[in-house]
Amino acid sequence: MPIFSLHPAGLLESICEEIGIAVAVIDRQEKFVFANRIAIELFGETTNILTFREWRSRYRLEDLDGHEIGVESSAVIRALRGEQVEGQEIHVVFAGGVSKWLRLWAYPFSAMRLSGVIALTVDETTEVELRRALSQLNRMESLGAMAAEMTHNLNNVLNTITLAAGAARREDISVQECHARLNQVLTAVSKATGLIRRLMQFGRAEDMHYVPVQLNNIISEALQLIQPLVRENVKLKAELCGSLPTIVADPSQLEQALVNLFMNALDAMPTGGELSITTAVGPNPKSPKKLPQNSVSIVVADTGTGIPQAVQSAIFDPFFTTKLPGKGTGLGLSSVYGVVRQHNGTIDVESAPGAGASFVISLPTQLDRSEPKTAG
Repeated sequence: MPIFSLHPAGLLESICEEIGIAVAVIDRQEKFVFANRIAIELFGETTNILTFREWRSRYRLEDLDGHEIGVESSAVIRALRGEQVEGQEIHVVFAGGVSKWLRLWAYPFSAMRLSGVIALTVDETTEVELRRALSQLNRMESLGAMAAEMTHNLNNVLNTITLAAGAARREDISVQECHARLNQVLTAVSKATGLIRRLMQFGRAEDMHYVPVQLNNIISEALQLIQPLVRENVKLKAELCGSLPTIVADPSQLEQALVNLFMNALDAMPTGGELSITTAVGPNPKSPKKLPQNSVSIVVADTGTGIPQAVQSAIFDPFFTTKLPGKGTGLGLSSVYGVVRQHNGTIDVESAPGAGASFVISLPTQLDRSEPKTAG
């Protein structure tokens, strides 16, 4: 049942009860005048609540970084002030510690002698938790593939240490040569330690943490991780724009997305080819969703087998894969899509069978916290 009646009640209440999402109406005085059954089930009975601010004080709302969202920054209050609010993803902590991931939209309206804001809320808790689990599975799959190839590199490092240490123990060795051999050992140990640390960081599950970063640096680190997988018949070509502006992003998540794209490209070139990575200032002009000009873009292109046009619309779906059974889980591109969406970016693909594939990612330099940042 609604908290209050919205006149004329019959038709409007029936529509609001049938649309399948939580609906609440707040008037210009910030008072609730209506809430449908789903809203009441989601937030609990609130018949004794008169204003939005009183209701809001019952809950702690957080953004994706875990920072509390103040009342004045809430979508409803901003919409009441006349601001345009396209969407807001929030993490709500209820009494008793129960939490949910919600997506909220707030739209101003004026009809039937009533004006205010209509708030629409979708519970995405199950979707968000599933997406995080899929992302971690994909991360572990990529980590396993890289670790298997890197075993050879680590063995080479250990051989270097063994030979240098053995030479340093010779009785006739000079002090100068001994120092040189010990430096070889220290260099090899440092290389092995750094490699293991990077693998551990890549495999660790983490919440989103946005900081100012340079996309070119993230690309370089991702290339270092996949270097052991690059076969001799594959040419790497990187053309990174030197004047690329800093962006606000989660470096670990972006690195994971790029590693997935690089590994997919390598898999698409079983007989060799070229993997090229290009960065530029500005968004992808061909993307259906237009981003502001203060954006950056990265193109990951290969000369491999390509993607049939008939399946290109499904390649970002979870568990969809064109690889043979046992060769892929179908989580890689889905994970990439999720990371790009979490950064308010776009990802587009251009491909044809036998003509390779180009993935173009565009990212805004600044994150608008009012925008939704999750896939789905």
